[in-house]
Amino acid sequence: MADSAYPRLATLGDLPRLTLGTNVSGTWPPPGCTVVPVAHPDPWGLVVGDFEALPAGEWYVTTLANFVLSMPATAVSIMARAASTFVGPIALAVGVVGQWPVIFSPIEGRTMRWIKSTIRGTLGSVEQFQFGVNFGQPGDDPDLDAAGCAAFAASLAAKWDSVLVNTTFGTGGAAWHSQFPPDVKYTEVGVCINTQTDATAADGSGGNLAQEDPTEWAPINGITGRAGSGGASLPYEVSECVTLHTNKRGPSGRGRVYLPPHTTLAVSPGGGVFDSGYATAGGKALGKLFELVTADEGYVPVVVSRRRIVLNEVVQVSCGIVPDSQRRRRWAQLEAPIVAWNKP
Repeated sequence: MADSAYPRLATLGDLPRLTLGTNVSGTWPPPGCTVVPVAHPDPWGLVVGDFEALPAGEWYVTTLANFVLSMPATAVSIMARAASTFVGPIALAVGVVGQWPVIFSPIEGRTMRWIKSTIRGTLGSVEQFQFGVNFGQPGDDPDLDAAGCAAFAASLAAKWDSVLVNTTFGTGGAAWHSQFPPDVKYTEVGVCINTQTDATAADGSGGNLAQEDPTEWAPINGITGRAGSGGASLPYEVSECVTLHTNKRGPSGRGRVYLPPHTTLAVSPGGGVFDSGYATAGGKALGKLFELVTADEGYVPVVVSRRRIVLNEVVQVSCGIVPDSQRRRRWAQLEAPIVAWNKP
């Protein structure tokens, strides 16, 4: 599905960047896009195309005169409307109405709202693990109040409980929770609504991420103490990485979930990697959770791109067989070194 957004006429505040040329392109229309004339509520042009293919921070700039050339049926009315507002400082700065810069940015004017969920548990008696899964509703942003978030948290907790027990793997169809040691105990699910309209910078700074209400938490009933059916725990920082894929290329189209440590039985003898049956079970479990949520709640799993202000729907889940590391899970453990040698 193509994206669409309106370009805008430059203001005085835009002129310094236009003069410096920082992240400003003179290509018009933007690559892979077309400009479609619209008549309501005012005559103007609508940019239509795949905005994900455009650099997030780029401005595509043309002049008003060039902007209307591809829209001859509405050119006169657009120019007349612009001329009526071409007064004051902007007129002095630009000089001629036809040279008034028209600016299009693929992230301006966007709003995204999504459901952030956090699945949390404990590792032994000293450490905690958690991972997040985001949900959205394309075309109709979710708008849950505190009570709605609490209800969704309870629903997610029940679904995750079911997934742990009913997802199977390996010969004989063992339940998925049995590949985790007793140290791993799922305890709760948190849900909140997040909103953002301003994009983050390339280094991850900035943006105006806002959480509308405090996170609502629901217990995962029945999971504590029953996870695991054999094998010692791998080190707490050892994790399986599950990758969430969307139809968008690049980092903005991928998400990751780091599962808690498996038992030593999950490692293939002699290879130092996870057995494929153990590895794929995690992806199947997340996929089943997604199916249950979509069927019951109408929400789909999404990867949130705070850089591009867009939610991309998850369409595939893959699992890595090479163990990953989550060093934050290591920090709370006491080293308790054992003296092995003293100078005679």
